[in-house]
Amino acid sequence: MANTQLSDATHIMAYVALHPHEQLKSEQIAASLNTDPTMVRRLMSKLRKAGLLESTRGIARPKLACDPAKINLRLIYLAVSSHRDFLTVDRDTSQDCPVGSVMPRVMTNYYQEIQNSAEGRMARITLQDVMNDIENAQ
Repeated sequence: MANTQLSDATHIMAYVALHPHEQLKSEQIAASLNTDPTMVRRLMSKLRKAGLLESTRGIARPKLACDPAKINLRLIYLAVSSHRDFLTVDRDTSQDCPVGSVMPRVMTNYYQEIQNSAEGRMARITLQDVMNDIENAQ
């Protein structure tokens, strides 16, 4: 199953930012995501803990904790991802094989390079960029 947490969390952040004067219940945001309100509340909790989203218990008016130009996809990714690695090396390879004995170490280096590159790119894409693209696509 694909991990959609970054996409869903970014969706939530953009939705909140684009509806600053509306009451936003988790059911309403969930309808936009085509998911259940529990998942929305779970992601919003993670975003709050990371300091990206603010809300008051019992009041359906979440808001961004700072300007969307200061929030990047890497911050959102780190807030909601319980497993940070994009790719996972198979470490259960034969230690008796010349390929199997070194493949995990070799691939770990490449995977770390890929991870660093992806996170670097995410750090350059802001929530404001995403919101601008949403508005331009309508």
